[in-house]
Amino acid sequence: MTRQAPIHPSASPAGRLLVAWVAFVVLLGLAADPSRPDPLAHVVVMGASVSDGFGVRLRATLPDGSRPTHQVALADLIEAAARDGNIRVESLATETYFLQPEATARRTVAAALNAKPTLVIAIDWLFWNAYGTRGTGGKPMRTCEDRMALLETALNRLDQLAKSGVPMVMGDLPDMKAAIGGGMLDQSMVPSGECLKQLNDRVKAWSRAHPNVVIVQLSELVRCTQAGDPVTACGQVWSQARLGPLLQQDKLHPTLVGSMAVLAMAIDGAQRVTGQPVTGRFDLDPSSVRSKLLQRIAEGAGKLDPDPSPAPPTAPETAGHR
Repeated sequence: MTRQAPIHPSASPAGRLLVAWVAFVVLLGLAADPSRPDPLAHVVVMGASVSDGFGVRLRATLPDGSRPTHQVALADLIEAAARDGNIRVESLATETYFLQPEATARRTVAAALNAKPTLVIAIDWLFWNAYGTRGTGGKPMRTCEDRMALLETALNRLDQLAKSGVPMVMGDLPDMKAAIGGGMLDQSMVPSGECLKQLNDRVKAWSRAHPNVVIVQLSELVRCTQAGDPVTACGQVWSQARLGPLLQQDKLHPTLVGSMAVLAMAIDGAQRVTGQPVTGRFDLDPSSVRSKLLQRIAEGAGKLDPDPSPAPPTAPETAGHR
């Protein structure tokens, strides 16, 4: 992307008004330019349990008195937060990614290519290509070399999608050692600090070869969330002190509000990679989004998958894949 020279506004009110007007005209032109496809015309979400909404459940009261529980995926949040109805969202995320990371990577990339999206959001798509205990060919993954080999296989798959030219927003690999013992991860599934750095360096190097890919710092969001520090994304401050817990008790998955912070980070990334005014097309007020989700469930017009079981899906370390 071409970097524009900074504009230095005049100190006079007229100068400041002129600068504001120019900025408005530029944004209007970007939004109205028919030669630039709308990046939100067909959004495809790829990823693992965070994108699939693991543990993020809402219970609505229907007119007949029943109270169904629904799992809220990232795609559902995108639709609920959208200010207009011109955004189409398709989810290829799966919370069972950890079971067969190599096969899942192959399958989701093929499905995304077939969908011909205008934007791909893949915040946690890489996670189980670095974490876990299943490596290439389903073999045990024990060393950093094993993890790098699996990651390389995933990036080779992803090349096919990146080379199609579609704008892509991906997350880097967070440090999840704090989640060990939380019911989802054990020590054998987590790369060492040095290995994690090598893996993230490889992701960054790969992204530099693809100008249509932006890597957002999921690692920084996770670090701040684990420490209870506020983070700013999409022009909003996300903090536990103001909004409640952003992480679930397993210390691995975000809550509903935490998932909205992830979405805010993804929207920032979408604006960066497309160069179009994307952020203003979303209302990320947590209470407003929650109300819209509940309304969609109650009216029976939403696209949320029912989750009748009160128990969460089988945790990775007990799924017999080690």
